[in-house]
Amino acid sequence: VPRLMDVCASARTPHEAKVTLVFEHVEQDLKTFLEKAPAPGLPPDTIKDLMRQFLRAPDFLHAQRIVHRDLKPQNVLVTSAGQLKVADFGLARIYGCHTALTPVVVTLWYRAPEVLLRAAYASPVDMWSVGCIFAEMFHRKLIGLPQEDEWPQDVALPREAFAPCAPRQPRGEVPELGDSGEQLLLALLAFSPHKRISAHEALGHRYLQGGRE
Repeated sequence: VPRLMDVCASARTPHEAKVTLVFEHVEQDLKTFLEKAPAPGLPPDTIKDLMRQFLRAPDFLHAQRIVHRDLKPQNVLVTSAGQLKVADFGLARIYGCHTALTPVVVTLWYRAPEVLLRAAYASPVDMWSVGCIFAEMFHRKLIGLPQEDEWPQDVALPREAFAPCAPRQPRGEVPELGDSGEQLLLALLAFSPHKRISAHEALGHRYLQGGRE
């Protein structure tokens, strides 16, 4: 079951064109949850459980042709029972084949390449953010630079504008990933949005099979 923030009540003021929404109280966001985790960090099985819960939200949203556009640890809430709930739909939009979406969306550190390059985008932008958050659950540090043949040709910013950086495999940075975890992370962080794994596909990935639910 996808978990999104519940709206407990709404009210409209009689003299102003404003609607007030009252949401359920959730104790902390994922950023705080990760910061409070004792060293050396969250156990792999806990991360798998969190990822299963997390992925159900974009899977549901994308099936309704909704893109969240601002997934980050501060917008993923964690209840005292360990349930994840996605919040802050202020930038969410329904998208279609001819829908023009604004280029400046998603907090910078979780922003997909196609958004940074001001190219067309859709639901894969959320999956890039999911990949960044997945890596942060382990390491809290973002890494990587695309290969020359991956860089799109129809953008104003050339790859040469960036300092050269040799490719690094995620396992070198996050050994706890294991083989299947590394495969999932690379699929989420595929530079091309057309090659990026969907939320539905990610839920069926072998890394997330087994373990506690």
